[in-house]
Amino acid sequence: MKKKIIFLLAGIVSVLSMPSCTDLDEKVYDKMQPGDQYGSTEAEVKAMMGNTYNTLKSYLNERFLYLSENAGSMAVTPTRYGGDWYDGGQFREFYMHTWTAQTRQIHTAWVSASSAIATCNATIDMLEKSSFFKAANAAQQKEYIASMRGVRAFWYYVMLDNWGNIPLVTEYEDHEDLEHHEHGEGELPEITPRQEAFDWLVKEVNEIISDCPDASDANYGKFTQKAAYMLLAKLYLNAEAWKVNVEGNAYQECIKACNNIMELGGYELAPNWSDNFAYTNPRPKEAILTACYSDKDANADFCFRMMNLTLHYSDGASEGGRYSAQNGIIAQPDYVQLFVDNNDPRLNATFRIGQRFNQSTGAQLTTGQNNDPLNYTINTDFVDNIGYDDTNWRDVKQESGARCQKWPYVNGLGGAMNNHFHIFRLADVYLMKAEAMFREGDVSGATQMVNYVRERAYDSFKRDDDYVPLTNVNLERIALERKLELAWEGWSRQDDIRFGTFEKGSWSASKCDRKEGEDFKLLYPIPLDAWQTNQKLKQNPGYPKFPNQ
Repeated sequence: MKKKIIFLLAGIVSVLSMPSCTDLDEKVYDKMQPGDQYGSTEAEVKAMMGNTYNTLKSYLNERFLYLSENAGSMAVTPTRYGGDWYDGGQFREFYMHTWTAQTRQIHTAWVSASSAIATCNATIDMLEKSSFFKAANAAQQKEYIASMRGVRAFWYYVMLDNWGNIPLVTEYEDHEDLEHHEHGEGELPEITPRQEAFDWLVKEVNEIISDCPDASDANYGKFTQKAAYMLLAKLYLNAEAWKVNVEGNAYQECIKACNNIMELGGYELAPNWSDNFAYTNPRPKEAILTACYSDKDANADFCFRMMNLTLHYSDGASEGGRYSAQNGIIAQPDYVQLFVDNNDPRLNATFRIGQRFNQSTGAQLTTGQNNDPLNYTINTDFVDNIGYDDTNWRDVKQESGARCQKWPYVNGLGGAMNNHFHIFRLADVYLMKAEAMFREGDVSGATQMVNYVRERAYDSFKRDDDYVPLTNVNLERIALERKLELAWEGWSRQDDIRFGTFEKGSWSASKCDRKEGEDFKLLYPIPLDAWQTNQKLKQNPGYPKFPNQ
C-alpha cells in the first residue's frame, strides 16, 4: 500500500462555494493548502471539512448512476429517435456489458472517486497539523479527523466495489511534491489487490467508529458512528460476492453491524416513505449518510439534476419548470413491471408514467417526433429494426420509458433540485439484515425484517387494507423487495452481482442480450486515461492489458 498521495488533478480539489447541511463554512480557494499553512482558524477548518462533505454530491450524479443502475437491472439510457444519446455507444455498452477501458463514464467515475479521496487526504492532513486545535479541544480534533477518514473510507468502498484492485493512498504531500509530480517526477501509487484493500478498509472503519460523532439532529449530514457501521455492513454483506476472505463469518458480522445501527438509537423508519425524498428535506431519522444538495448550488458538477437526465425536453412545461431536460435515462421496462405485477404502492411515487399536460393551458404536451403525445410508457417503442454496430440496439421513440420522479420536482424548478439524497438509509439496513439472516438460515427473522419495510410502504400510501404480511421469504423475494424499495438509489449492479442476476438485465424487448460467462466484468476496467497518467497501474484480469504489461 502506498502511503503518500503525490497526485492531484487541477481544479478538482478546490473548496467549493455551495450550501451544505453540515453547517460548515465554505470558501473558494484555487489550491489546496497544506495543514501547516492553512487551518489556523475555526472558519478555515470548517471550510475544508465542508469541501470534503461536498464530494458526496458527486456520487449519485451521472458519474456513478450509470455504473450502478444502467449496468444492473434498474435503468437504461436508450438512443432516441434521430440518434440522440448514442454518444459513441457508451450507454449501449453499459446495458449490454461491452464496456472497455476507454468508456468515458467509467473514466469520469474513476476521476470523481480519486479526486474525492485526494480532497479527504488533504483535509485530514490539515486537521492533523492545524494550529487551531489545542489541548482544550483535542477531542474535537479527534472527532473531526475520524469523520473525514469516514468519508474517505466511503470513497474507497465505492472504488473497491467497482474496480476491486485499486491504488490505496492515505497521505497528502506538500506542494513541492505535487509540483514534482506535475513535472513527471516523484513516486506513483501501485495497485493494491482487492483482498488487501478490503482488509485495510475494515480495519480503518473499525478504528474510527468510536471517535465519529453520534447520530443526532445536530450531526445530520455528517459521517457518524452509524455511517461507519453501515460501511461495515456493506463490506461484510458483499464479501462472498467479492471473493474476499473474512475473519469470522461475514454474514454474522453484517448482522452485528446492522444491529449496532438499530440499537444505538437515533434512527427509525420515516413514518411517511416520501419524506426520504422530499424537496423540503424534513431530515428523516431514517437518513444515515446524506448528500446535502441545494437548489442554490453554484457548481454544476455538484448539483442534483435528475430532471435533466430523465425527463423529456418538453416536460418542464408540465410544472412551470425553468430547466432544460435532456430525455435520457429511463427505467428498464421489466423492472417497472415488477411494481405493476405486485400492485406495489410505491409505483407512481417512483416512476413518472402517462400523459403530460401544459400546466398553464391544460393542453397535452407533445414530442418533437411527428408531434406524438408526450405520454410516458413503461415499454419502449422502437422506431425501426436497424441496429447500431451490428447489434439489436435501436432508436426508441422520444416518449418511451418510465422516468424517475422519486425525488419530486416542484413547480417552477430551475437548474438544480433541493432534495437531499440519502446514500445510506435505515430501510436498506433492514433489508441487508434480512438477507444476511436468510443466508444464515434464519428465515423467520429475515421475513420480519422485510415486513417492516413493506408495511411502512403500504401505510405511507394509505393502502393498509391491501397489505398482507409475508409468511416467509427467500433470496428471490428479498431481491425483489430491494428493487421495490431502493429503485434509483444506486444499488442495482451490486445487488444483481450478489444475487447472481447480473447478466440478465430487465429490458427483454430490446433483444440486446448480455453475454454470459464473462465473470471478469463483475469489475470495471481501470480506465486507459488513468494508466496514461500512472503507468504503475495494472489492468483488471480479463480485460486487454495495458501496453508493455
